[in-house]
Amino acid sequence: MPSKRFERHAIAFLSHAEIEALVAAPDTATRIGHRDRTLLLVAVQTGLRVFELSALRPRDVVLGRGAHVRCLGNGRKARCTPLRDDAITALRAWMDERGGQPEDPLLPNRLDRPLSRDSLEHLVCKYVAIARRH
Repeated sequence: MPSKRFERHAIAFLSHAEIEALVAAPDTATRIGHRDRTLLLVAVQTGLRVFELSALRPRDVVLGRGAHVRCLGNGRKARCTPLRDDAITALRAWMDERGGQPEDPLLPNRLDRPLSRDSLEHLVCKYVAIARRH
């Protein structure tokens, strides 16, 4: 039986201005805004999938020389992604503010649990709407 045909749409990438507007959308005066800005920076720079972002732990982040994020991707493949200076600065500040243990979620929800897929989708949609207005 032949498989159904369907059209694949090209993946659209964000421009530099769009990325800057998205990352600037969270209110960093609040703890949640600080977390969200850090999350958006890491997501944009590393290209991690939703489940990889929510599974990050402080032990997966190396901020010294050769700063990078380690994660297990699809098929349990280990992946190591380098970080730029702005992400390093944001992660260092967030980890200092967050505290906690190396096994705790790096970017937790209000109950100190990993963010769910729905929470991450809501968060991104919220900041996209804010970025569009500004």
